Amino acid sequence: MKIVIRLLLSLFILAIGIFGFVYMKKTKPQNEPIQIEEQAWTVKVVSALPTALSPTITLYGRVESPRSATLRSPTFSLNVNTEVTNLLVLEGEKVKKGKVLIRLENRDSRLNLKQREADITDIKAQIKIEKQRYANNITALEHENALLALTQKTLGRLRKLKRQRVSSQSSFEEAQQAVERQMLAITQRHLEIANHQHIKQQLDAKLTRAVAQRDLARLELARTQITAPFSGVIADVFVAVGDRVRSGDALLSVYDNTALEIRAQIPGRYQGTVLDALGIGRKLQAQALVNNKPISLRLERVSGKINPDSGGIDGLFSLRKGANLLRLGQFMSLSLDLPKQASVIALPYEAVYGTNRIYKYVDERMKGITIVRVGEQLTETGHSKILVRSPALQEGDQVIITQLPNAMEGLKVQVSEL
Repeated sequence: MKIVIRLLLSLFILAIGIFGFVYMKKTKPQNEPIQIEEQAWTVKVVSALPTALSPTITLYGRVESPRSATLRSPTFSLNVNTEVTNLLVLEGEKVKKGKVLIRLENRDSRLNLKQREADITDIKAQIKIEKQRYANNITALEHENALLALTQKTLGRLRKLKRQRVSSQSSFEEAQQAVERQMLAITQRHLEIANHQHIKQQLDAKLTRAVAQRDLARLELARTQITAPFSGVIADVFVAVGDRVRSGDALLSVYDNTALEIRAQIPGRYQGTVLDALGIGRKLQAQALVNNKPISLRLERVSGKINPDSGGIDGLFSLRKGANLLRLGQFMSLSLDLPKQASVIALPYEAVYGTNRIYKYVDERMKGITIVRVGEQLTETGHSKILVRSPALQEGDQVIITQLPNAMEGLKVQVSEL
C-alpha cells in the first residue's frame, strides 16, 4: 500500500512540473524581431561638366647648361708637369669672356719662344747671304768669261809663235792649262748659279718650319694663362696656388648662365601630346616658383634618346624670365601647360581612387568608372584639380568626391545636405 501511495505522489509531482512548464511557455512575453538596416555613408558629389580645358602637368627637373666647359691644363712640348702660380677667381664668381682665370708657370715656355725666334733670325740671315752670293756669282761670271777670253787669246798667240818656233813648249802648255782652269771655274760658277734656286727653297722651307715652331711656342706661352671661353659663372675650382698639374688635369669648370636650361622628364602618357605640339611648331609654356618668385619657361625640344629605365622622355625648357634666380644643378618643380583637350572634366583629387578609377552616384549606390587622366588644372584660388575623360561619364552625372576608405561597387551612400 505504501508503495502505491509513493508512486502516485511521484506521478502527481511530475504532472505539476509539466503543467507549470507548459503554462510558463505559453505566458512568456513575445519580443519583436530586430530589423538590421544597411548603413548609408554620407558623401559629397559634383555634377560632371565635360568641356575644353588646358591641362597642366607637374614636372620635376634640374638646371643645366649646354655651354658648360671644364678647363684643363694644356699640353707642353718641354715639360710634363707645371705649377699653378696664380688663381684669380673663386667658385661662384661671374666672369667675362677672355678674362684670365689661372696662370701657370711659364719660364720654360718663354725660353723656348726665344730659341725659336733666334732660329728665325738665323735662317733669315742665311737667306740674305745666299742672295748676296747669287748676285756675286752673276757678277763674277761676267769677269770669269772675260778672263777666259783673255787666256784663250794668249793661248792662240803662243800657238802661232810655237809654229814659228819662237815660243817654248812649256809656255804653250802653261797657257793651255790656264784656259782649262778658267773654263773649270766658269763651270763651277754656273753650277752655283743653277743651285741658287734649290738652296733658296731649302732655306725658305726651314724658315717656314721655324716660323711654325715659333708660333707654336707663342701658343704654348699663351696657354699658360687659362682664360674664360665665354662669359659665365665659375662652377668649380679644382686647384690651388702651388699645385703641380699634368697635361690634361682639370683646373676649373665654368658655365654660361645666360644659356641655362631645365631638363625635366615628361611622363609617357603625355609624350604623344607634347610631340604633336612640337611637330606643328607650337612652343608649350611652363611656370615655376623659386624663392616665391615666378619663373617663365618654354619647352624648346625633347631629348634625342629615351633611357631604358625611365618612364618618359626628357624635355628641355628655355628660361624666359628669372634665369638669375637659378644655379647649375639646382632641382626644381614646374608646371607645363598642355594644349586644350576636348570633353574633359575637372574633379578634386579626392574623387580619384588609385590612378584611374572614380565613382558616380546612381540610385543611392556607388558605381565605379574607369577614367583616363588628362592632366591637372590650377584654379584661380591656387588649388589644383585633376582633369579626366571617360565615355561612361556624361554631362550631369553625379561624381562622388568624398574619399571613402571602404569604397566599393554598390556601396550604399547618401548625399550630404551641405
